[in-house]
Amino acid sequence: MKVHERIKQYIDSCGLKLNFVADKSGIKPKRFYRIINGDSPLNVDEYELICIGLNVNPGYFFDKKFLVTKSLRADEKMVS
Repeated sequence: MKVHERIKQYIDSCGLKLNFVADKSGIKPKRFYRIINGDSPLNVDEYELICIGLNVNPGYFFDKKFLVTKSLRADEKMVS
């Protein structure tokens, strides 16, 4: 699952509105919607702002399962 999908899932699970999170993050709603829907890349500064707006640690969306999956893919490429 991509980071923007994890963020969107978190927002939905908390029952928050996207406009509310965009406002708390200081990101214009139109830009925020593009990021959350995967239509625009999420840069590091915006990621930090979103985490601040959600009041979560930036590492929250990078759990061990996500990192293991990434490293398995890298190992598979090395074997091929």
